[in-house]
Amino acid sequence: GTYVISTSTLEDDPLGLTRLGDKYKLALELLDVRMMLEPEIAAMACKQITQEEKEQLERLCGEVEELYLSGKNHAKKDVEFHTCIARCSRNRVVEVLIPIINTAVLTFVNLTQRQLMKETLETHRAITDSILKGDSVGAKCAMNMHLTYNRQRIMQMYEEHLKEEKKNEISE
Repeated sequence: GTYVISTSTLEDDPLGLTRLGDKYKLALELLDVRMMLEPEIAAMACKQITQEEKEQLERLCGEVEELYLSGKNHAKKDVEFHTCIARCSRNRVVEVLIPIINTAVLTFVNLTQRQLMKETLETHRAITDSILKGDSVGAKCAMNMHLTYNRQRIMQMYEEHLKEEKKNEISE
């Protein structure tokens, strides 16, 4: 007679990915997809971004920094930041893939719980600066670095999780 109800709404997770079991494994699989897509998306954004969008990207980067540094929840603005970059690519298929990126960003923020503040702020700023300068190689490298920091931390957490599970199995 026990029911488990997902607290994710369709708006938060339109693809239903958060219903998949192991959150660490899901985070790593989402990261694989992001690493395939987002560096190229950032590079494409450099070539397509308008002046108005540059101002929006700069503002969003600053808002994420401000929220993060003040200890407030930055997840929504982080999603807006990555969404802005994706939209600036002017690729209609990328537009359709934005929910995957958004689900990934929210998954990482929830798992890492502010453990990557310094790295996130530095790489978001590097991504933003590169896009504003039209430096597609720099934007691609900065996005790769951003995702690499996330991957390293998620892998570390996943390994700790597996050790804990194994320890619990032995003690039972």
